[in-house]
Amino acid sequence: MFVKVLLWDWMIYSCEVLTPLGGTDAPTVWMKNNRKWLSNYTWHTSIVKGVGNARNELLKKAEAPLVLWLDSDVELEFDPVPALYDVMHKFNVSGVCAGQLTVGSKWFLQVAAEMDKLEIERHGGVKIVEARAFQCALYKREDLLKVGGFDPAFDVAGEDNDVVRRMIAMGMIVLHCNRLIVKHHVNEQTYWRKFKGYHKGFSQLAATMEEQYQPEVQRSAFDFSMIRRMPLKYPLYKLKEKLALM
Repeated sequence: MFVKVLLWDWMIYSCEVLTPLGGTDAPTVWMKNNRKWLSNYTWHTSIVKGVGNARNELLKKAEAPLVLWLDSDVELEFDPVPALYDVMHKFNVSGVCAGQLTVGSKWFLQVAAEMDKLEIERHGGVKIVEARAFQCALYKREDLLKVGGFDPAFDVAGEDNDVVRRMIAMGMIVLHCNRLIVKHHVNEQTYWRKFKGYHKGFSQLAATMEEQYQPEVQRSAFDFSMIRRMPLKYPLYKLKEKLALM
C-alpha cells in the first residue's frame, strides 16, 4: 500500500503544465491565478503562431510522462491533476479532460453557459471523447507522440479534434469527466470573430475526415431543449451564429 501511494505521488508530480498561447487572443490573467494550485509542477508556455505549432512546441519541451494542457482562458478552483489522474488510472486511458462552464457577462455567453450545463446534464460522469478535449486535460505524453503530435495545418482550431481522431484510429481512448468542471472565460469582444475562425478549422477537419467519423458538426443543430430553457435568447443566439458564418 505504501509503495502504491509513493508511485501515485511520483506520477502526479512527474507532470508538466502546457499552455499554448500561439494563435489566440484569450485573456491570460487566469494563468497567474492558476499557479497557486499548480505551483508544484513545471510550466511551459508557447507564443509560436498557430495553435497546432504552439502545441507541438510544448510537446517537444515536455519531458514528464504526464502533461496537463491548460488554455489561458480557463480558471481553476483547485488542482485538477489528482482527479484527472484518478480517472486515467482507473480506466487505463490515454487522456482525461475536464468539463467546462462558459463564463461571461454578455447575453450570448449566458446562452453558451446554459448549453454547457445541458451538455453536462446529458453526459454526466465519464464519457468517451470524440472531439475537442484539450482546454483542461491530462494526457500521457508518450501517446501523443505515438500519433505524431498535432498537425500544424490547423492554425486556428480543429487541431485537438484531429489528434483525438488519430488516437482513436490507433485504439487509444480519451475520456471526458464531467465530475470535474472548470470555468472557461471567453473574450467577449472577439467571441463571434473567433467563432468564425473555429468554423474554418472545422472545415479543414471535415475535408480530411472519413464519412463515418464526424466528431463535431460544423454548424451545430438547433437544440429544442434549449428553447425550453431560453425561449428568446437561444433563437437569437442561433441567428447570430448563422450571421457570423456568412
